[in-house]
Amino acid sequence: MRLRPAVAAFVSSLSIASAAVAADVVTVQQGGVGRWTGLAAKECGIYGKRYAAVDAVCYYPVDIRAKPGVHAIALWDQDGRKHAGTLRVEKADFPDVQMTLPDTLDRYLHISNDDLARAKRERAAVGKIIGGTLDAPSFSLPLAAPTASLPKSEDDFGSLRTFDAEHRSLHSGRDYPVPGGNTVKAVADGKVVLAGEQFFSGNSVFVDHGDGLVSMNFHLSSIAVKDGDVVKRGQVLGKIGATGRATGPHLHLGIRWLGKRVDPALLLASPNALPSVADSPTEAQRKIDKAESREPPEKDDVDDEG
Repeated sequence: MRLRPAVAAFVSSLSIASAAVAADVVTVQQGGVGRWTGLAAKECGIYGKRYAAVDAVCYYPVDIRAKPGVHAIALWDQDGRKHAGTLRVEKADFPDVQMTLPDTLDRYLHISNDDLARAKRERAAVGKIIGGTLDAPSFSLPLAAPTASLPKSEDDFGSLRTFDAEHRSLHSGRDYPVPGGNTVKAVADGKVVLAGEQFFSGNSVFVDHGDGLVSMNFHLSSIAVKDGDVVKRGQVLGKIGATGRATGPHLHLGIRWLGKRVDPALLLASPNALPSVADSPTEAQRKIDKAESREPPEKDDVDDEG
């Protein structure tokens, strides 16, 4: 019996959906990182980018403001064979935080034209390096702790902060309450791509670790490196301080991977805790509404941290 066009299209769509759900799937929350285990990987692919695997494992970062939906992912094994899969982005719940700045930080609420112009220039400079390079990775996971003793972070990654009911800022890193004067160390080998004083983040050090991974250390009291320096894992970058928009000494640690803002705590812990394609067979049974989605342009708040 010949199917009517509408019925034929429906049957065809079911076939496509069945093929989609049969694919390998990993579910990752906003600001998280997925991985693909079970295959010895050489290269990985997502967001139209192809990049090297880290220790034969593919990792897929998801931005803190990624649109919930699905993305095509790929893994090329050691023999060059391509394996296709799907990454599902799920919405995460982030807190709203009300904060009051002391009078000494009033300039960060009532920003002068000069300071605003400065912040825009700094934002432009940061925008040029924040995507990282796709050179071979010079890191393994987990990353090294950025201080000798790393206290428990405030659960502030992803929080939307409102200062004195006037100014709102997305907090895309983590604040660690490390006392002032303690040294800050590189979380992995890499190259210093920006070191200097920034309006919002104070004394800051950005390190490119290859494979699209960039670490950011803010509010330092002093900086021990300069632009272009090649650093080793554990090398001192500077000291803990309270420069920029900071109410007290602490370390703000931020991570960008392929330009995506991800939770640094995830990369300081064992990668075995990250969601994996191999760990989520039941996800293949869930209906995938779209074959692939594209993220809208992401608002970049890196120059407005603290």
